Amino acid sequence: MTEASERDRPAKVLFVCTANVCRSPLAEAIFNVLAAEANVPWRSCSAGVAALAGEPIAPRAEAVLEELGISARGHRARQVDKAMLDEADLVLTMTPQHAAEVNRISTGSSPKVHTLLGYAHGASDHESIPDPYGQSVAVHRMAAHQLLYHLQRTVERLGDGR
Repeated sequence: MTEASERDRPAKVLFVCTANVCRSPLAEAIFNVLAAEANVPWRSCSAGVAALAGEPIAPRAEAVLEELGISARGHRARQVDKAMLDEADLVLTMTPQHAAEVNRISTGSSPKVHTLLGYAHGASDHESIPDPYGQSVAVHRMAAHQLLYHLQRTVERLGDGR
């Protein structure tokens, strides 16, 4: 990539959860819509620390996104690796345990690794987004709305240049 094209590319946030079939693809899809609507030059992707590599987004998670008018069509779970972490400008995890695993994979990533809640609210990185995997649509809906709330704050912070 040339220096000019590197400057022109949107910054990248990587969302990380466990299997990359519920929380992080929900976060990826919601974030991309919110960032585009706010004209914030960031885009996202997602991966998992124990990914169900190649699997689509969980059906209940996809249904909840569709209720929000957002599509995750084509999503395939990916295993987080050092190259993804190096490429990301910001890494937001669903739990402190995910952050610890990410930092184990790439020790140089540490300054850009936060839990989503910690980053969104400028708080400690000790809070988690509960995993809805295998639970009801109602639980997935609650997770999506929780993510929406924290991602709105994240987009605001990024739009303010923080």
